[in-house]
Amino acid sequence: MLELIIRNSLDIVVRTERLIDRARRLIGSGSLDDVEAFRVFREIERLTDVVFVMDEATRLLRRMFEMRPEIARPYTVHATMQ
Repeated sequence: MLELIIRNSLDIVVRTERLIDRARRLIGSGSLDDVEAFRVFREIERLTDVVFVMDEATRLLRRMFEMRPEIARPYTVHATMQ
């Protein structure tokens, strides 16, 4: 279960990074007016902050369970029973 959470979290990070790159290219193309470009730019900043936090948290979680795999066993059973 934890492997699935980690894998899906990293997938979300990668997909969000691609979305950010596409939005930056859209802004750079000049096809947006100034207000639209500013709004997209602000959303890019917010998404970037979220991606950094999520990426670091996911990698920390993965390292923690790689170093101490015995922690994952009770958590998986506990989470499954809820």
